[in-house]
Amino acid sequence: MAYDGELVKMANGRWARFQRCQVYRPGVDDAGETMMLIAVELDERYQRLLDEAADSLADYRQRGIVVQATLEEGAQRLTLQTELQSSAVN
Repeated sequence: MAYDGELVKMANGRWARFQRCQVYRPGVDDAGETMMLIAVELDERYQRLLDEAADSLADYRQRGIVVQATLEEGAQRLTLQTELQSSAVN
């Protein structure tokens, strides 16, 4: 089951983010009250960003290095932090 804001790589290799949307149906009493979770494909800039991050994560994992990826709200970049770096910060 997906959640609002979840990033997924679709079968066609493109990235999408799940987004909750209202459904409006003319002539129906509950129009606008029904919510649907849909996958919205991201723009090219984010496609490249996420592809590069996925490649970096795969490279680290192949070498046995544990890495945490973070994308903060409103951030324009994705940060990869190794387990060693996060231990040093704490």
